[in-house]
Amino acid sequence: MLDTFHRLRPALRRLLQWWITLGVATGDSDDLRLKKAVLTLVSSSIAGLAVFWGVLYIAIGYPLPGAIPLGYSLLSLASTLYFFRTKHFPFFCFSQQLLVLLLPFLLMWSLGGFANGSVVMIWAIFAPFAALFFNHLKAATRWMAAFLALLALSAAIDPMLAARARPMPQYLNTLYFLMNLGGSLFLIGLMLYYFVRDREIAYGRLLESEAQIRELMLTDPLTGVANRRHLDDRLAMELARQTRYGQPLSVILTDIDHFKQINDTYGHAAGDVVITAFARTLEASIRSTDFLARYGGEEFVLLLPNTEAGEAAALAERMREAVRHIRVPGSGLGITASFGVTLARRGESMSEVLSRADEAMYLSKAGGRDRVTTLLD
Repeated sequence: MLDTFHRLRPALRRLLQWWITLGVATGDSDDLRLKKAVLTLVSSSIAGLAVFWGVLYIAIGYPLPGAIPLGYSLLSLASTLYFFRTKHFPFFCFSQQLLVLLLPFLLMWSLGGFANGSVVMIWAIFAPFAALFFNHLKAATRWMAAFLALLALSAAIDPMLAARARPMPQYLNTLYFLMNLGGSLFLIGLMLYYFVRDREIAYGRLLESEAQIRELMLTDPLTGVANRRHLDDRLAMELARQTRYGQPLSVILTDIDHFKQINDTYGHAAGDVVITAFARTLEASIRSTDFLARYGGEEFVLLLPNTEAGEAAALAERMREAVRHIRVPGSGLGITASFGVTLARRGESMSEVLSRADEAMYLSKAGGRDRVTTLLD
């Protein structure tokens, strides 16, 4: 028997995968595909269990209660096949929720009320649970209201139903309760598992999207380094840290020499290649605690926390030498850059620091370019 099951298991798995994907359409999102697969699986499982309950009730001498689950199974199958043909998911949701809400109440009424049929009521909870997963909170609230209304109606007519009831043996009542509870809790657990998983996936995508949007907002699209907006935020933070802890903060402003001639002679595409290579060269020279941003055009700013002006000037010299190895596409010509170095003063504003770094850089330009100038006063 076990060997036969193991041989059939791959075929059964493929059959199940085929069945739960019959309602999937080509343009469905991952979220919608998941919901369609879960509802198909859950509704098919309940229909299969309903066949079992119907046969069982008829076998123990309750033909009417047995006919109701069998009728439910046929209607559920018809709804599923209609969904497979039309791909109309909202109707499929509504019809399955309506059927699963009515089945327990009809079965309970046919058994004579709460005395014999209360054990099946747990199945009716599927309707609001399904609405919460497949629709939204408002829909779940409406389905819960419908469940409570039917429950109140059942309580009102229970004396009349109980008068006509044929009591079910106690051992059968207990056995049915355990089987109903086990089967329903398993399927409810399956829905809740996918509900939580669906929300976790959606939340993860939201966080990822927010991170990507923030990255785009703070990143220069050409070079991939920080943009001016990001520079303003970081410099404000570093100046506040300097004011609080008294640690030195050096700032370097650098600019490619004669960049306009490169653009005019070799084109903007070549200029973009030079700017990108320039950014990569600067980026490769700094520490992980340092910060590089494109200030505008061919100008870049470097923030060096906990770094004295002399150390920053030495770094600028190394970067100046490294920049000489960059070549202009289509010419083989090298480039140079001018650097301005300054040290931020405690309590100083961003504009004051950047203005002094800019002045130092233009002193390098005025002095013949391709040099480093430090300005502290």
